[in-house]
Amino acid sequence: MVFIPYKINEYLENVFYQIPKELFVTPYYKNLNSDSKLLYSLLLDRLSVSMKNEWINEEGNIFLIFLRKEAQEKLNLSDKTVTKAFRQLTDVKLIYEKKQGFRKNNIIYVGKINHISTSNIMSRKNYDSRNGKSTSQESEILRCNKNKYNKNNYERIYMYVFPEDKKAWQAAADAQNISLSEFIKRCVNEKISHDKGW
Repeated sequence: MVFIPYKINEYLENVFYQIPKELFVTPYYKNLNSDSKLLYSLLLDRLSVSMKNEWINEEGNIFLIFLRKEAQEKLNLSDKTVTKAFRQLTDVKLIYEKKQGFRKNNIIYVGKINHISTSNIMSRKNYDSRNGKSTSQESEILRCNKNKYNKNNYERIYMYVFPEDKKAWQAAADAQNISLSEFIKRCVNEKISHDKGW
């Protein structure tokens, strides 16, 4: 086989699978392995076939049929590895499989990416001043001691999650089997490290 580089205007001649960037940068999906991310990309691509076939349930949700055997062939993976990838996607709510019955293929619903923004983590003082009111009843207060981004080693840093975002944050923490406060500490550390280039 010979190496052939792309020439100008040739880079658009291929068709590509798309992998959402959030699968790599959002802490909620941190534990997904590469096989799971590629599988999710294949499933997203298959949605277009489902649309052409009008595979839509009575609630307007698109579903697809994608056999484990087909995933094994496309990804060149073993049955065990593909089963693990499907399980990981199910665990983080990126797919839902519905059993059809004996000797019938499962139908798969592909879930949307859970967009959790770390920009919604603010200091309590900033939130209080922005809204002009006390937040003791509105927000979940989380305390973390002497973490790595606290260069001055303040005894306590107060953080909280907006009430409307708490359910998504809790789900993300539960998916990683850690407490909400630990999950937020990790997110803050990653965000600060990323922003500072540490």
